[in-house]
Amino acid sequence: MINVKELNKVFDSKGSIVRAVDNVSIDIAKGEVVVIVGPSGSGKSTFLRCLNALEEMDSGAIAIDGVKIGHSKTNINALRREVGMVFQHFNLFPHMTVLENLCVAQRVVRKRSSNDAIVKAKELLTKVGIAEKVNEYPSRLSGGQQQRVAIARALCMDPKVMLFDEPTSALDPEMVGEVLDVMRKLAQEGMTMVCVTHEMKFAKEVADRILFFDHGKLLEDTTPEKFFSAPKDPRAREFLQQVL
Repeated sequence: MINVKELNKVFDSKGSIVRAVDNVSIDIAKGEVVVIVGPSGSGKSTFLRCLNALEEMDSGAIAIDGVKIGHSKTNINALRREVGMVFQHFNLFPHMTVLENLCVAQRVVRKRSSNDAIVKAKELLTKVGIAEKVNEYPSRLSGGQQQRVAIARALCMDPKVMLFDEPTSALDPEMVGEVLDVMRKLAQEGMTMVCVTHEMKFAKEVADRILFFDHGKLLEDTTPEKFFSAPKDPRAREFLQQVL
């Protein structure tokens, strides 16, 4: 489903070169749940943002379900129709109700009728457990509820892949569980997912594979069992000692 070959992304930070993603190659199969972990500034989010061209790669190749990311706007739009993304901050339209937030892209991008878009939206709001909030505005929702709306909005587009960029890091601790529960259900249903997170318990329970990044390099690509019990890389062992 996702093929990444020799991906590089470099930033110029005050005259010094930072290799945010350093020659990373990875294949992710359909239905796999891949969780990316590592210290802050290790390149996790930059790598994720390269997958749907929110960051433009400097070199390498990315393809998602056969669609190659290039410099063509057509390619990027075709790609983003198939890839849902949920951000750390919810990015809901504040002037729209929950229902309107879920319907607008369905009508504009998927060309669905208003009625079909509403049916789909209500179905997914039920799925994420907030059907009763259909006519509320985002400002009247808790952080956890807003993030569940954001997930439902992404799912409305029938994506082949879901990307999550630290989806719980902006939430109060008591709201984290409700968002992770939705993500667990998606994983159980076979959604291809790539998730950057600091939630180690979630990573251990849900991931098929763990990727560990540090200084832009992919240092570990293994199962949760092996990563949490016997990581090979010394930096990964040091990281786990600090976070567990």
